[in-house]
Amino acid sequence: MKSSRKTLAIVFAVVAIGGPRSLAMLQNSGPKKESAPAIEEATVLQEGQITEKQKVHGRLFKHSGRKLREIAAEQTGDIQVEEGLPLVIITDTSPRRRPVFQSALCRADAVVVGTINEKSSQFTEDGKFIFTDYQIIVEEVIKNNGRSPVLASNLITATNDGGAVVLNNRTFRARTEGFDSPLVSKRYLLFLRYIPETDSNLMYGNGIFQLEGREVLALGPGSRDEVAKLGSRDEVTFVNEIRSYGNSQCLDR
Repeated sequence: MKSSRKTLAIVFAVVAIGGPRSLAMLQNSGPKKESAPAIEEATVLQEGQITEKQKVHGRLFKHSGRKLREIAAEQTGDIQVEEGLPLVIITDTSPRRRPVFQSALCRADAVVVGTINEKSSQFTEDGKFIFTDYQIIVEEVIKNNGRSPVLASNLITATNDGGAVVLNNRTFRARTEGFDSPLVSKRYLLFLRYIPETDSNLMYGNGIFQLEGREVLALGPGSRDEVAKLGSRDEVTFVNEIRSYGNSQCLDR
């Protein structure tokens, strides 16, 4: 099943807490780039087993369409759904505006570099999609969250839209068009929004950057375009740029 929604512009956008919200947005400057989604390992679920933290996180993500189990009841085999990007507003594109990543850092509650060491996926509360909680070992804190400070070597939880589960020997996969999923054992630079109810974080879909050797791999389509505009995908250069924004003033964010 694949829904079609027209995409105008998006960078650091996330569908969460009652509908589309954005950290920063920009106008697309060319044709949409398709990315081949990585095949992630599915979480095996037991009927009725869900943690209190997952119950809270399952309410954050709202999706259209039908319940995944209803779809499964009408067909055999595995179920895979992909949802189109939401319609968003194009922000100011004048030369005086801040660089996209600086603006995104100012709006994030925290920005960290870390490695995913564990993940657990679950159905959203409405049953129409899947979300995933990731356990991340923090390596570096570029911007800290004043409400719940993070230290290097801390283990934090960050949740994200999409994922894969196995229930009753059926595999369910859900993703948003153009977005790739974070993978266990990989190292990332992450822009995060704090979730006080669970002392966890929300990953911004366009704020996830895999640091693969010396190369930066953006997992969202908007940020993928922005990294390409920088003219270099070198990890050291990119992370240093984000660090420099961590020292900037964000009074007019």
